[in-house]
Amino acid sequence: MKLNSTITKSVWSVGVIASGLAFSQSSAIADNFNLRIAAGHPSAPLASVNQANKTFVPNVTKRVAAETDHTVRFIEGYGGTIANLFEVLESTQKGIVDIGLMCSCFEPTKLFVHNLNYFNPFISGDPKIMGPTTRQVHKEFDYFSTIFDQYNQTYIANGAFDDYGLGTKFPWTKMEELKGVKIGAAGPNLPWLDFAGASKVQTNLNEVYNALQSGVYSGVVIFPAPYFGFKFGEVAKYYTTMGWGSVVAYPMTVNNDTWAKLPDDVKKIIMEETGVYNVAVEDEGVRKFTSALENLKKQGVTVRDLGNDERNKMAVAIEPWVQEKAAEYEAQGYPGKATFNRLYELAKQNGAKPVHDYSIK
Repeated sequence: MKLNSTITKSVWSVGVIASGLAFSQSSAIADNFNLRIAAGHPSAPLASVNQANKTFVPNVTKRVAAETDHTVRFIEGYGGTIANLFEVLESTQKGIVDIGLMCSCFEPTKLFVHNLNYFNPFISGDPKIMGPTTRQVHKEFDYFSTIFDQYNQTYIANGAFDDYGLGTKFPWTKMEELKGVKIGAAGPNLPWLDFAGASKVQTNLNEVYNALQSGVYSGVVIFPAPYFGFKFGEVAKYYTTMGWGSVVAYPMTVNNDTWAKLPDDVKKIIMEETGVYNVAVEDEGVRKFTSALENLKKQGVTVRDLGNDERNKMAVAIEPWVQEKAAEYEAQGYPGKATFNRLYELAKQNGAKPVHDYSIK
């Protein structure tokens, strides 16, 4: 039986206001669902959030309406309008958010294992390689999914970013020139700078412009697309493609209570569309990497590549840290050595050509 839409919408409004929850049902047979989807980052500059807005949300909305007796209405809250960068995991756990998009880089303890690609730099900067590779690792080692059980969530998607680079307020060509320089980074990638002798500063995209402008730090670890999108080139005129690598580090999860209330045909569509979403994120990353570098040049930014000689020096210097991170997985009860080695094995099978081969022991 299909409920009158006007009555259903009215019941929805009362239910949401009365309960304060992002998700509710008008009754046991309700067929209209309101779902809050949130991210701490704004949508346009970051592919993981942009494709939630441009691909995932409209596709699910249209397909549910066309293929089932139900309807889904998304309430989108990006840029911290529902939950900020450091709150999305917890907000999704509590049900304030139904579908959360969160960077594991801002959850270094709770989502430690999802920072896998940060702990294994210099494999490949291609999202079309690292996305499928890392998701295969996540599939083979189920702790990447079960980690969310304790936070009342189900892990459903994770597209790969494009390659990390380094934007600076000054020109440089050698690793040694970064010694003592204050560089900002998100968190798990801060040690990349330790091994170049830089002075690390914890930061996030929302504060980079002012921090660069005011001199809190003189460089930032970042992808070229948001570097251009957030206009950081206005205050830091040099960008170096480093080859640190593409990372899968922006999980999409759904609150378990929400998930349990959704009909099977709606769940099926959502899961099918997460695969479409992953590909869309990676396609945007590839597309924007090239276009962003060109746009940065037009913006007056000097763009250069680090070069494989310096890249290899940095990769060799960081190897002890990579070994340490694998040992940390083991200490927490996860098969870190097997996971890291499998990541390298699959990446090379999928076309990656690392400048330095780590052998995790």
